[in-house]
Amino acid sequence: MVRRLRRTESTARAALALVHVELDRRYEYIPGLVLASAETVGRDLVSTVSGARALAMRVREENLDLCQQAGAESALSAALQSLLGTARCYPALRHDWAFVRPAGELELTEERLAGAVRVYNDLARRLNHAVCTPPTSVVARFVGVKPAQLFEATILTVSGAPEDDVADAAA
Repeated sequence: MVRRLRRTESTARAALALVHVELDRRYEYIPGLVLASAETVGRDLVSTVSGARALAMRVREENLDLCQQAGAESALSAALQSLLGTARCYPALRHDWAFVRPAGELELTEERLAGAVRVYNDLARRLNHAVCTPPTSVVARFVGVKPAQLFEATILTVSGAPEDDVADAAA
């Protein structure tokens, strides 16, 4: 029972690390997208994405709880979706490699991020169930295994559809 608890806790930590890797990848591609689309779509839409990125990075740097991080990331996803949807209406951008490459990478990253969040939340729920139900709750308390926070936000894909199994929270 102890090994199972520790393994679930360790796997949940690894899944959260994967979520952070995908977030870092997303942060990396946003400046290229912003530069490529700034002149065409307008500064207001681009500044929304830049501001949401800065906020999300700041919330993560300050090690705030996962709910606050998820809210900031959800706001960034919504801003990206808006920018990409608007930018795709411009024929010049659809054929500009400086826009197409980061946009494509961001689409893939958003899908991987949604999957990573789903896996982490499933593992966190499993750990929380084990920590809160007898007899494992007694063992968990004895060995110091604590419940995990869920990454609660709607991660929107670039197509605009919210991912299933990801709890929604106000962003």
